[in-house]
Amino acid sequence: MPTTAAPAPAPAPAPTAPASSAPGRTATGEPTWLGELLARGRCPDPARPWRPAATAAARAAVARDVREGLLQRLVGDVVVGAGVRVDAAARARALALLVPGDAVVVGAAAAWVHVGAPLPAPAQVHLVRRTAARHPARGGVRLLASRARLDAEDVVHVAGLALSSPARTLLDVARAEPRRAAQLRRLLAASGLRGRDVELAAQRARGRANVRSARRALAAPADGGAAVAP
Repeated sequence: MPTTAAPAPAPAPAPTAPASSAPGRTATGEPTWLGELLARGRCPDPARPWRPAATAAARAAVARDVREGLLQRLVGDVVVGAGVRVDAAARARALALLVPGDAVVVGAAAAWVHVGAPLPAPAQVHLVRRTAARHPARGGVRLLASRARLDAEDVVHVAGLALSSPARTLLDVARAEPRRAAQLRRLLAASGLRGRDVELAAQRARGRANVRSARRALAAPADGGAAVAP
């Protein structure tokens, strides 16, 4: 008695590409900005600040990545991945790529490291060094060095970068640009700066130019608000 052949098994469905794990991510799970940067191979570490090579092609590529939202500029020509959270440590690492390793960053540039937005990234950076040598601009940022001495209590380190403490930074900004002191005072007070710290910094700076006027500016209420809390 003839037998009939068993029907052939149905072909297995073709494999499909894995779906993205979340909106804004690649199929392998990286954020789209990170996956694209890694694919392009131009960024040594997208999570840390870096400078492009000093060639027209490299700078043009970075400018394009910034326009496309893959990178963000921090200061000068220093960039970092678009999805990286920019905090004081990131700003310090970025500035460290532009300044000499033995320098202490002071003034408005130090304020930017401590506070960040809404303060703008500095176009010039004041430094304290043992030798006030002339420095060419680096990465589009002008470097200005002096040999003014700072007490050890007025220097802090953030992510390896030496800069003036919040209290000394506020005092120096008030000495040089009294009109900017009120805004910086509010921003630093929100981060926990105490009036006693500013007063101690002023005492250590006694005899330097404009310290008295800076103390008066910092003692006055700003926009109807109070001065830095004691």
